[in-house]
Formats: sequence, structure tokens, C-alpha cells
Amino acid sequence: MQVRSAFAIQRDVIFAIFIREISSRFGNNYAFGNVWLLLEPLVLMTVFIILFGFRDIATLGNIAPPVFIVITYVPFRMLWSSTMKKAMGAAGARGLFGFRQIRLFDVFLAHALIEGGVYLTVKSIILTTLLWFGLDALPSDPLLFLGYAATLWLFAVFFGILACMVSRIAKEVEKIINIMTLPLLLMSAVIYPITVVPAQYRNFFSYNPLAHASELLREAWIEGYVSPIADFEYLATWTLVLMAMAMSAYRLNWRWVIAT
Repeated sequence: MQVRSAFAIQRDVIFAIFIREISSRFGNNYAFGNVWLLLEPLVLMTVFIILFGFRDIATLGNIAPPVFIVITYVPFRMLWSSTMKKAMGAAGARGLFGFRQIRLFDVFLAHALIEGGVYLTVKSIILTTLLWFGLDALPSDPLLFLGYAATLWLFAVFFGILACMVSRIAKEVEKIINIMTLPLLLMSAVIYPITVVPAQYRNFFSYNPLAHASELLREAWIEGYVSPIADFEYLATWTLVLMAMAMSAYRLNWRWVIAT
């Protein structure tokens, strides 16, 4: 009998969890939820057009308001918020941990891959729709944009893992993070460029790594746009620090987290 390697076992475990979560999340019983993945950014784009559509688009980087909102809102909603919350709640998948091959990290990874795949799918559909309506909806540097988006995704994954570990000690942490989602949307320059913020207040935004992510995504998408605060090294440093903290917390506490 052929003995499988540890890597092969983990690969099959992650794939099985991936298929299970896909079937559960996008099954026929959740048809409205599937449609909402597209409707949510479209509704926000409509509101954004109503609020800002009659203003000079120079304040939006000389691009159409629908394209402007897609650049940062979809990554914030799916790569940051959804990925982080899925990772934070991964320990709640009690039924999976009855199988000795499954580790908590496998659930983290499977959820993260699903959120990344959903983001790419939804973004592609929305951009195709905008192109069909005749809007210029292609980034000036697609590879750079994907690189920044991947960094934001990793930031969310490690933040979620760390939050999962800490929330098992202090339940209030999860509630605080959920409450902060909307304020973070406003404090992270997601629905407006940082260039519209008065210069004396921009230093406040520069401490927020999510604001750096939003501005970096705009720089990669909008040709000629230069952010006054965007710093990839700052975002990457935050990501590496979170990775170290999350992996350390996971290494020390994953058995206890499952048990509790």
C-alpha cells in the first residue's frame, strides 16, 4: 500500500474543506446571497453616482464614479472584511475537527482561498459589465494592482487568524472588530481619495495600513494618480508583523482554541 506524504494529505484535506464550503455557501438555498455578492457593490455604485455624479470627476482621479468605487470598495469588502471575518470565525467549524487529519490551519487556508476566488470572480464580472457599458474599467498596471490586492488579502488572513486566537480568550474582541467595520470604511479612504482630505489631516490617515492599501490600489489603477501617503513598505511591514504574531499565537494555542 502506498503511503501518502504529509503534504499530499494536507492538500486533499484543504481541497475537501474548500469543496464543502463552496457547496454550503453557494448552494441553491442561498441563491439570494449569491446574487447579493454582485448587488451590494452595484447598489453602492448607484448611491455613489447620485452623491458625486454631478461633481467634477477630476476629484476622483479623472475616472467615472462607478469605476472609482470598484477600485477600492470591492477589495475592502471582500479581501479585507469578508476574509478577515471568515478567518476569525474558523474555530466555529466544530464538525470538521472530529476528523484527525483536519487542523485549524487547514480551515483558515480553505476559507482564505475561497474569499480570494470569490473576489476575483465578482471583480471580473463587474468590470466586464462596466466595459460592456463603454466605461474605461481596466487598470493601468494590472500586475501591480494584483500584487497590492494580494498583500491586502494576506493582511486580512493573518489579522483574522490573530483575532480568532485572541477572541477565544476575550469574547469582546470579536464584537469590537465587527462594530469597527463601518468606521474603518470611512477611515481607510475607501470611498474617497486621500487627495480630497485637507493636508493638515492626512497624517492621521497615514497611521492606518488599510488607508495605504486603498491608495496603493488607486495608484496601480489610475494612470498618473500619485497618493500623498501611500507606502507599500508600511503595508508590507504590518503584514509581516501580523504574520509573525498570528503564527506564534496559532502555534501556542490552536489545540486549546479547538477544545474551548
